[in-house]
Amino acid sequence: MSEDNAEIVRRGMEAANRRPKPDFATINDVYHPDHELVTRMSAALEGGSQRGVRGYREYLRNTEETVQPESRLEQVTEIDTDRVLAIVPTRLQGKSSGVTLPEQRLASIVTVRDGKIVRTEVYSSPEEALKAAGLEG
Repeated sequence: MSEDNAEIVRRGMEAANRRPKPDFATINDVYHPDHELVTRMSAALEGGSQRGVRGYREYLRNTEETVQPESRLEQVTEIDTDRVLAIVPTRLQGKSSGVTLPEQRLASIVTVRDGKIVRTEVYSSPEEALKAAGLEG
């Protein structure tokens, strides 16, 4: 395992969570052009995942249009040679309604290959993420 993967994930997730808008230059640098983002929202709304840099950008922009996310990267831990667990406590506020949802400790299993983030799977808790990765939370 390499600290490099954890640092790549840290850079990518901090760039995606930067406000008032994501740092797309860094996103383009660390995410593979064929990156796949899998979230509950993308599965429910689009029937699958967001693919490629364009899909990821659209996801980030669509999110910004409907909610005002407030998140911070709490922890990045390598779980095997190419997967990293990232814990990101997140609070969402509806842009039109102003309703704020309680904070959730979202977690992602992020796969890194050849120095690029190739896949991000977002879960509603660290325990759910670890279970999906075949590890106990």
